[in-house]
This record gives sequence, C-alpha cells and structure tokens, in this order.
Amino acid sequence: MAQKIVSKYKEGKSPFVLSMIRLGRNKLAMAALFIVVFYIMLAAIGQFNIFHIKDIASNNDFDLRYMKPFQNIHHIFGTDNFGRDVFARAIMGTKISLFLGFLSGLLMIPIAIFFGSLSGYYSGWFDDIAMYIMSVIVAIPGMLIILSLIQVVGRSFFTIAFAFAITGWVGLARVIRGSFMQAKEFEYVLAAKNLGAGDARIIFKHILPNIFHFIIVRFVLNFVGVIKSEVFLAYIGLSIIGVPTWGTMLDDSKLELMSGNWQNLIAATIFMFLFLVSLNIFGDALRDALDPKLKNVV
Repeated sequence: MAQKIVSKYKEGKSPFVLSMIRLGRNKLAMAALFIVVFYIMLAAIGQFNIFHIKDIASNNDFDLRYMKPFQNIHHIFGTDNFGRDVFARAIMGTKISLFLGFLSGLLMIPIAIFFGSLSGYYSGWFDDIAMYIMSVIVAIPGMLIILSLIQVVGRSFFTIAFAFAITGWVGLARVIRGSFMQAKEFEYVLAAKNLGAGDARIIFKHILPNIFHFIIVRFVLNFVGVIKSEVFLAYIGLSIIGVPTWGTMLDDSKLELMSGNWQNLIAATIFMFLFLVSLNIFGDALRDALDPKLKNVV
C-alpha cells in the first residue's frame, strides 16, 4: 500500500522536482536558506545604497565615538573610534564577502569542470598534462599564490576573487576526475555510447548531473575558505582598499579591545557566524537532495 502511494506521488515528477521536494521537507535547511537569502538582501542594500547605508557606514562623528552596543536604537552595535555606525559597516562587509565568495566560486567551477571532466573521461596525454598542472599548484602554498597575485596586479576586487579561484579549483577538479574515471565504465554511459551519443552529450548530459552534488559541497567549502582568507588578508593589510569588510572590522578590533571596546569584534563575528553556519547547513542539505543515489526517496 505504501509503495503504491509513493509511486502515485512520484508519477510525472522529474528527478529535479523530487530533489526539491526532499529539500523542502528539511525544515532546518529551509531556515538556513531563509538566513542566506536575508544576507543576500543585505548585500543588495549595501550595493545599491538603500536607506543611504553607504553614507551611514562612512559618516565620521567624533562626538559619538565608542558608543557601546545595544544601548542606542539608532546604533544597535555601537560605533567605532571614528564614530561610524558598526551595524552599517557590517552590512557593507556582507556585500564584499558575498561578492568575493560567489565570484571566486563562479570562476573556480568552470576551470575545475574543464580539467577534471576531460582528464577523467579521456585520460592519456591530457590527463598527464592536467595532473602536472594540478601538482604544481598544490605544491605551492595557496596563500603564497594569493599574496603574489595581489602584490603584482594590485588589490582590486576581481584580482582577489581570481586569486582565490586559482588556488581553489584543484581539489574539485580531482574529485571530478575520479568520478569521471568511474562513471565512464558504468552501464548507462556504455549504453549511451552504443546508441551513438557524442562525447559532449555523455559528459554534460549523463555524467556531470550525477556528480553535481560534489560541486555543491566544494562551492560551499570554497565560500567559507574565501571569507576566512579575506580576514587574514585584512589582518596583514592586503584586503580591498576603501571599503569596510568583516576582515577589516576584525583587524580594527585589535586596538579597540585594548581600550575595552569590542563593537567591531562582536558585529563581525555575529555576521560571519550566522552566515557560515547557515550556508554549511543549506549546502549539506542541497547536496543530499541532489544525490542521485537518493532520487527514489521522496
């Protein structure tokens, strides 16, 4: 009886729709998605200067220096040593962190898919060249590559995102390569070849969708790594110039803590913690929902 109900429920629904149904039933994932969407809205507020948030974040008012958090409704997280609103600066930092994470991921994924899929599917000389390139990149510390690019090209937004992408694609490419080496021997791939399907169709239509959950996981991990690395770059003075970021706020808090002020520290920490935890929870749930091994589970 239960099997008939499940069959009726699944009738006419594509695997993607079934995946979204599984994802929608995960209440914790939906709560995490709501928080992630809220952060995206905050980033949009910072980008388009809604509510004049840029002006508030950059307005110096020395009469309001070091206002304590949670004591004034107009300055929820207090003010810093220049009298700037810490909450507004945290919102502006949200824009930078999300843009860096998304842009570096969008640059990283095509590179990883190109090298990983072709290397695993064709093997041979292309695999040897791809593995040599990956081995060279892995042999050099990632932060050293990032610092070198920033010093040579400059501290622009695109340069930092590109530097993170260059150092982050190798791990995903290796996972994709191993998955392709296994998948090309599976029966459904051999059947597609016998039916006359071309290599491009097999790669993009049959194999890649079945390993997409690996790409989701790596994208989330890269996002988390980018935010952490930006904090380190800000700590050594190599982050983006002229804009507030969570990293620069944490860097500013070093001197403030000595005088008993922790406004920047608490604001940046709360914003980072909520976003990274929510992103990890939703990323794990999305990976499980897209896993082809669970496609028959509703």
